[in-house]
Amino acid sequence: MIYMEYILLFGAMILVMWSQSKVKGKYEQYSRVAANTHYTGAQIASMILKRKGIYDVQVEMGQGLLSDHYDPKAKIVRLSPNVYNTNSIAAVSIAAHEVGHAIQHAENYGGIALRNTILPAAIVSGHLAWVAIFIGLFTFDAIFFAGIAMLGVIALFQTVTLPVEFNASSRALDLLSNMGILNSDEQSYAKDMLSAAAFTYVAALIATLAQIMRLLLLRGRRR
Repeated sequence: MIYMEYILLFGAMILVMWSQSKVKGKYEQYSRVAANTHYTGAQIASMILKRKGIYDVQVEMGQGLLSDHYDPKAKIVRLSPNVYNTNSIAAVSIAAHEVGHAIQHAENYGGIALRNTILPAAIVSGHLAWVAIFIGLFTFDAIFFAGIAMLGVIALFQTVTLPVEFNASSRALDLLSNMGILNSDEQSYAKDMLSAAAFTYVAALIATLAQIMRLLLLRGRRR
């Protein structure tokens, strides 16, 4: 039984680290490949927003590597410096993906609303789950299982996030193709880049589920 706990623990850690290493590797690879277009990530983002008739979303340069995101409250697409300023396959793909989230928000995509509904509970669970689990391991079952339930909320949030991310990538690839921004070869590179990024979300969900299983096994062994 104890071996299974270690397999779940280290298996989850390796999966998450591998997925993060993979997306960084793909980013570095496609950052060195210039797209045929001369437009930067920032210009591509603005072009797509205009094409979709979205004029109340701004495109700004953020800070840090791979810090790109869409802020729905401020209605800002924030792109990391390399994505904002260059015309690499990585920059174009990431910029289009983040604008995909802005389009989801503008079109009231159902997955966004559901994810935002779960988000507050997921944030609270992220802060308290491990505290409850640690205390519960040495005290009462109710506290322990409250912590497990919080991890379940996190897993639910991660599950809901998956189709949102896949949909944003699908929108990005369709727009890059339909607008003639990338040729067929470049589209395959963009898909490879975005698929690697999407897998980090899959890995995070698997890791959370593995942690839940490991903790349940640990609790059973302690009893």
